[in-house]
Amino acid sequence: MQLMRNQLKQIFSRVNDAHAGLLMHRGLTDWEENEKPIKARLIDTVANVTASDLYVLAFDRWLNATHEDSHETFATVAAKVDGRLLTGLALGGTLETAATTHHTYGMPMLAGSSIKGAVRSYTEHLFAERDENGAIQFEKSDNVNKLVIQEQKQNILDILFGTDAEDDHQGDAGYLIWHDAWWIPMVSDQGSVLPGNDYKPFVGDVVTVHHPKYYSRELDAALDMENPVPNQQIAIQGSFYFVIQGEQKWVHFARELLKETLANTGLGAKGASGYGYFTLDDTLNNEIAKRYSKGVPVDIKADPLGDIRQKIKYLDEAQLIYNLSKSGRTKFFKQLVLDKSNAEDVQKVVQVVLEEHSDFIVSWATIDAKNTKEAYKFIQDNKLE
Repeated sequence: MQLMRNQLKQIFSRVNDAHAGLLMHRGLTDWEENEKPIKARLIDTVANVTASDLYVLAFDRWLNATHEDSHETFATVAAKVDGRLLTGLALGGTLETAATTHHTYGMPMLAGSSIKGAVRSYTEHLFAERDENGAIQFEKSDNVNKLVIQEQKQNILDILFGTDAEDDHQGDAGYLIWHDAWWIPMVSDQGSVLPGNDYKPFVGDVVTVHHPKYYSRELDAALDMENPVPNQQIAIQGSFYFVIQGEQKWVHFARELLKETLANTGLGAKGASGYGYFTLDDTLNNEIAKRYSKGVPVDIKADPLGDIRQKIKYLDEAQLIYNLSKSGRTKFFKQLVLDKSNAEDVQKVVQVVLEEHSDFIVSWATIDAKNTKEAYKFIQDNKLE
């Protein structure tokens, strides 16, 4: 059975930057009794979708509006999916499974309500009452087992996540805004999207159901004689930018809970099979911060070293060591548009490094590695007394 008009089929065959959400819901061209090869081709098409220049501009706009350096009411986290993420499977469409995408740009998105719910569940388990053996305590409410929360912690939960409606009062949504998480398009120094499959948001996957009759309750036990049923899926890879908004001390507390949730319980479906966990890497957060700083004009009158500071502030320790060692120093000063043989330029760099990364410098004194020794000596020889 043909599902797509011939004119659209001709256009569809040349698609490489289409809206992935539309492809998943409307992209199946034909239907046959054995639909798996057709689905596989559509999944390959979705997996080849890349972030458009428009999405990069939209992401940078969102970054500039929400990065915590722009306003103290924001707390942000950039985290990388450790493997693959399955979310929005029940959305269906022509593939019968799907992935949650931004309605305008077609890139992966994690709903703020889902993030809030996952962090709440994790936090409730942290705040739950436990018996002398450390087992979590439950109570029966409307035939549902509910966690018993430590009394002194309930107010914290209410502030972070809100309260449920009860007979005598309405519920509320809490005092924080949990924004949708945007997928991070990785770009070059020139701002173009990096090429290669590792930088594409979607990837084809297969989740195999080994005991379909047991799960459908046709059998009372999961037997090895059942036929496994492989299901083609669309999974998500890459990194996400999370934003929480609210009063400063609370958003920073919520951010730590979010980090723990991402690393320990993850988001999305099939967590028991290893999907949906995230890794937290300061290098990624530094890259996002550096990307944000590029869009912020430098006030030279307020900070004469501001232009240099923007380029040094977000370097991680390994980058800093290499750039200050003999091997990387020449290239580093060229990037800063400075002369490494000019004593005044050298002292500017050293001053900013000491102001922004003094904790690193102190630790280098006892490290015997070649590049670290060279970097430390460079700082000591050129710092102002």
